Amino acid sequence: MKHWLLAAAVLSLSACAQDVLNTQPEVRGLEGAAPVQTLTNPSTGTDINIRRGGTVVVRLESNPTTGYFWYLLDGTDESIITLVSEDYVADPAPEGLVGSGGMQVFTFEGAGRGSTVLNLSYQRHEADVAETLMLNVNARR
Repeated sequence: MKHWLLAAAVLSLSACAQDVLNTQPEVRGLEGAAPVQTLTNPSTGTDINIRRGGTVVVRLESNPTTGYFWYLLDGTDESIITLVSEDYVADPAPEGLVGSGGMQVFTFEGAGRGSTVLNLSYQRHEADVAETLMLNVNARR
């Protein structure tokens, strides 16, 4: 009898506990709702699902000491997703080492509904393109 009462007490108290892991039905299925999504070296054709106000960080390996740098090309619909910032973070390297690489970091924010494509190019100049990357953006709400 005591075990039954203890089990009933635990169950009734657990109903009052906060849902700190957000597992209740009202939060399931919210694609792109994470405050920040980070994609590191995504492949062409990767889908990005984002909501208005959501943030996507795209991290791409880069080595500007070779003359190559990632560029966001024209053609992205800025009413759907906008570039907030672009930065370069060098890899840790021993003092005096020249020519080490790092990561270029593009930060985007969802601006509206619709679909668009992020076109990026790793190049020295327009005639010397080493790699291109196309990411599909699907924005809701």
